[in-house]
Amino acid sequence: MTTFLLASVCVQAQELNGKITDEKTGEVIPYVNVGVAAKGIGTVSQGDGRFHLNIDSAGTTDTLVVSFIGYTSKKFAISELRQGSGYLSVQLEQQVFDLNEVEVRPVRLIPVVLGTDFDKPYISAGFKSNDLGSEVGMVMKTKKDRKYYLNSTGFWISKCEYDSILFRVNVYDYNKGEVGELLHQLPIYVKATPATKHMQIDLRPYNISVTNDFVITLEWIQELPDPMESFLFCAGFLSEGLVYRKTSQDVFTKFNIAGIGMYCEAEMEKPLK
Repeated sequence: MTTFLLASVCVQAQELNGKITDEKTGEVIPYVNVGVAAKGIGTVSQGDGRFHLNIDSAGTTDTLVVSFIGYTSKKFAISELRQGSGYLSVQLEQQVFDLNEVEVRPVRLIPVVLGTDFDKPYISAGFKSNDLGSEVGMVMKTKKDRKYYLNSTGFWISKCEYDSILFRVNVYDYNKGEVGELLHQLPIYVKATPATKHMQIDLRPYNISVTNDFVITLEWIQELPDPMESFLFCAGFLSEGLVYRKTSQDVFTKFNIAGIGMYCEAEMEKPLK
C-alpha cells in the first residue's frame, strides 16, 4: 500500500495546473505562453488566466518559462516544480518601455509587398497540430540597408471548420536563419470563421519597423472543443520559407520547399539624392 501511494504522488506531480495574473492589479492575464524551453512541451493560458500542462517528459534540469508580450518573463526549475503541490500561481510584472526618439530625415517611401500571394485553395497546408502555442508563418525577405515600415499583413485561408477561432499574430526579427525577438510591444489578435477566406490585419498602430529580414506567424491560442476539425491556409511552392514550432517556448524549424499564403504590405525607405 505504501508503494502505491508514493507512486500516485509522483504521477500527480507531473500534472501542473496554474493561474496567471498581473502582479500589480491582480487581474487575470489570458493567452500567456507557458512551456519548457526548447522541449516541445507547452501550452497557453485561457481567458480565465488558467493553464494545464503535463510535464512528465521534461528533464530534471529543464526550465519552465512563462512569458507574455509587455511583461517580464518568469522561469521555474522543473526539479522544484516536481517537489511542489502541482499548482503554480504566477504574477507577471508589466515592463516599462522607453519611447524611441523620432528621427526625421529626407526620404521617400516606396510601397512594397513581401511574402507570398498564394490564394488558391487547390494546395493547402495547416498547423501540424492544434497544440496551444503552436505557430506557423513565413520569412519576409528585405533589401540590405533599407528600412521598412510595416502597414499590414494578410493571410489566405483554404478551409476553416471551426465556428470561430482566435489567433495571435506575431512579428519576429529574423537573422542568420534564426527567429529572434518580437518586434512589437502589444499583442495582436485576429479571429477567423468558416466564411473567412482572407484576413487583413492593420499593423500601423503597433509602429513596427525593420532593417533586416523578419518573420510573421499565426499562433494557436484558443482551446476548442473539437480537435478533429481543421484550419488550412492556401499554400504553394517556391517561397522564401515556412517556419513553425509545435508549442509555446519551443524552437522554430524552417521548411524551405513550400510556403503558405501570407504577405506583408510595407513602405520601404529610399533616401533622396
